Amino acid sequence: MKTAVDVVVIGAGIQGLSAAYHLAKMGMKQVCVVEKAHIGAGSSGRSASMLMKQLDYESNIRLALVDFEHYLHFQEETGVDPEFKRIGFLGLFPESVKEQGLEAAHLRQRLGVQTEIWPPDEIKKRLPFIHVDDVVFGVYGHEDGMIDAHAIMQGYAAAARRLGVEINQGVQAVGIDVHADRVAAVNTTAGRISTRWVVNAAGADAIEVGQWVGLRLPISNRRRNIYMTHEFPHIPADSPMVEDMGMEWYYRREGPGVLIGMGKEESSDASDVMNADFLPQTIDFAIHRVPILAEASILRGWSGIRPLTPDSRPIIGPVEGVEGFVNSCGWGGEGVMHAPSGGQLVAEYITTGTTTPLALTPFLLSRFSPRV
Repeated sequence: MKTAVDVVVIGAGIQGLSAAYHLAKMGMKQVCVVEKAHIGAGSSGRSASMLMKQLDYESNIRLALVDFEHYLHFQEETGVDPEFKRIGFLGLFPESVKEQGLEAAHLRQRLGVQTEIWPPDEIKKRLPFIHVDDVVFGVYGHEDGMIDAHAIMQGYAAAARRLGVEINQGVQAVGIDVHADRVAAVNTTAGRISTRWVVNAAGADAIEVGQWVGLRLPISNRRRNIYMTHEFPHIPADSPMVEDMGMEWYYRREGPGVLIGMGKEESSDASDVMNADFLPQTIDFAIHRVPILAEASILRGWSGIRPLTPDSRPIIGPVEGVEGFVNSCGWGGEGVMHAPSGGQLVAEYITTGTTTPLALTPFLLSRFSPRV
């Protein structure tokens, strides 16, 4: 492992790998990634992995517009197919969230995102197996679809290595040295790495990394539980992903079965083991929203962490008082989707001090109270 580099990226999830790749692509010669486990060991490897324009905030929608362009050319750039499959996305809005849903839908339409608002009878006509008696309307976007997070991470990792990036797996960052209000080194379980730049792309561990330089990151780690059914042909393979926006419950077809996600429990631990305690609640709502799912059986399950900020926007960019420390965290379950734009923003700031075509301002930590 190198002992002196230009940039140390903490975390080999999808955001960390994208940042490392974009840094090297933009000419940064000495870049290394330190990862306590292995590539994609955190929530990036457990994501439901959608690429979507049907988002709620202008800043995140603008990120998505950049991400779509990147992913459409990802194979040309990295040699790896991101396996984008355009299936569409349908959000269901009960009375409790109808105002927010309409506001977001109209915002997307003003930004040029193709967004359709469906009354309940239109939803029932197109997807007759969905219970809509308590749904006020649905919002549909036909451009959205699935992507493969594992393929994307391997694509970024391989492309970064070809450009000279060192990816150290099984090496845990344990502290950051700061001299005269500037980053000086990252301390790891394999030794000290001198550097002038550190990227905090540590996912659920980003809060701790921030504390090493005296920052309070306003992130709440929330667990989303995901379950996969056995083969279930009763929901057509060409069905869109469907999410109940009041319960934050969703399903989509995944191979021969159905993938179902739900939950917002406070936790810092992702898991490859099914959360059996939360399963009954998930099943109850699944049967309410899609009654035919009563005939499905659960094959397996896992969980991932959604690091959520108070305003549902990620924290990207530099911080006041610690020169050389750059955040890329708080992605709230959208880290896979926004990997291209997140990595590009970080790399552009470090290499040039400016960002294009997106501004960092909506994502800076300074919008909160950052100091401990």
